[in-house]
Amino acid sequence: MLIFTNYILFQSLYPIGFFINENQSIQDNAFMNFSLSQLESEVPENDLLQAEALLEEGRITPPQEVDKGLWVAYADGLEVEVRLAGKKVAEGTCECDAFATAGSCEHLVGTLLILRRQEQDKARRKERRKKASGRPSRLTTGVVLDNIDFNELAEFVRDYARNNRSFAIALKARFAASVDSLDTRKKYEQLLDSTISAARSSDREITTRGSQKLLKVLEELHQQMEAALAGGDYLEASVIARILIEKVSPLLRKISGKKAEILAYVHKAFEALQLMLEQPLAPRLREQLWKYAVHEHHKLTYRSQQIDLLFFKWMARLAQEPAELQTLLDMLARQSEKYEEEGRPGAPLLLQRVSTLEKAGREEEARQLMERNLTQPDLLEYAIRQAQKRGQRPRLKALAQTGLKLGPPAGIRSRLEQLLLDMALEENDPENIQAYALLRFYDSLDLAFYKIAKEASPPERWKEQVTEILQQLRKQSYSPKLRDTQASILALEEEWELLMAYAEEVQSLDLLQQVDELLLPRFPARLMNTYRSLILEYAKHHLGRQTSRRIRLALDRLLEIGAQELVHELLSYFTEHYGERHTLMEELNGLLSG
Repeated sequence: MLIFTNYILFQSLYPIGFFINENQSIQDNAFMNFSLSQLESEVPENDLLQAEALLEEGRITPPQEVDKGLWVAYADGLEVEVRLAGKKVAEGTCECDAFATAGSCEHLVGTLLILRRQEQDKARRKERRKKASGRPSRLTTGVVLDNIDFNELAEFVRDYARNNRSFAIALKARFAASVDSLDTRKKYEQLLDSTISAARSSDREITTRGSQKLLKVLEELHQQMEAALAGGDYLEASVIARILIEKVSPLLRKISGKKAEILAYVHKAFEALQLMLEQPLAPRLREQLWKYAVHEHHKLTYRSQQIDLLFFKWMARLAQEPAELQTLLDMLARQSEKYEEEGRPGAPLLLQRVSTLEKAGREEEARQLMERNLTQPDLLEYAIRQAQKRGQRPRLKALAQTGLKLGPPAGIRSRLEQLLLDMALEENDPENIQAYALLRFYDSLDLAFYKIAKEASPPERWKEQVTEILQQLRKQSYSPKLRDTQASILALEEEWELLMAYAEEVQSLDLLQQVDELLLPRFPARLMNTYRSLILEYAKHHLGRQTSRRIRLALDRLLEIGAQELVHELLSYFTEHYGERHTLMEELNGLLSG
């Protein structure tokens, strides 16, 4: 008989304290009886900040109105209930520990923020309908703009811009492209210089608030760059792109918030420069761009943010003549030396050198460079792609086998195993089919690979192989997927005694419900004893609505497989010992009355 490792499932999946306190009722907390509009002044600031983060990450479901004024949402899988009286919060509760302790939590506050937003959206829609119905009933901005004299408006804007720096910058950003009387480069430089100056704090750093100001202008410039590109004004588009690169890159080390969003605009600038190369650029503009890249790419500020790699990728497409390609190769070699001196990973530059050598027609040099650096995963994958592209099957297999021996990262290892499995299937090579299918199975726990290995194995050896497979699986870290995979193998191999023993050992209601129909005809008493033990232990160690619901679902399952006698026994036990648990009794009410 196989010996299985013990797993304590419920303690890991459902720790004590995860569910709300049964004695905490919806009316107990002081977090109620205020208007949604006053939310910020009524809730703890930390809960508000965490709630906003939950909303940004999409971790709260839209609340559903299950009864008049009663709304239910789920935040990180926890149930949140809110009762509104008009626009006032009458009651609220959450299943989390924080709410049970403090009467407030980020899940409840996040739900209230969504409900307030829904109320505001409803009010705005009502206002729009009112405006569309005829004459204006309110003095809105739209009404004023429809009736104002243009010269008076221009004078007002001019005066307002003098006294409001943020508005002045937004105005210049929006309409800079319309100013033809200034040099293109100078006007955008001045605009970004003004924006950066306004975004800096007294210590020259750029805080989150400053980053938000900067992002608004960067988005406006990006839109103008795209408009110039779409309109065929490649000079204007290239000027904006270059200024974005030059002005924003040095700021990145000074930014304390929104850094990734700001860096994205540098990437968008390079994307625009790449798109230009697909167009019939004037030779003079192409030459200007090449000289700019050669002069600009080497700065430390670009290396520090890996922006130099974007320069090289762009230059690889920009280079046309043999002399330009050689210049690029020389620059890549010098940059590789700097990377080595500074301890930076050199694989991206090596890849660029290989592809540039190939573009220059120096394929033998490219191959030698690759083979000297196959220990670097990026180079290995590139070499494999090139062999696939050229149909070099023996080289492809040799590269993949060599790559596996080098112990690459998990993602690359999986791709190499899959490549070798596909080749073995095409060659109808049973030994390698089984070997690589099992490697893929151990990585993915996908039973499709298990079945491929079984089909390729001699039947007389398979039972021994199954024992080895289960031993390998027991060496892996426990997970529900690993648990279910081991049970599935035992079921596929019709090892019923071992499957029953495994279900008893693992102590998982989830697993038991997956295999109970297979085990019931063979081990009815053991199956019922296991169910009884698991359900009672679960009720003993866990509280809350979710616990009660889970018990009810387990009893429903027992009824489905015809275990009415055990269900009645458990209902009697719960009524006698846990009658004070209101949520449990509510969940079991239908079964009790039936």
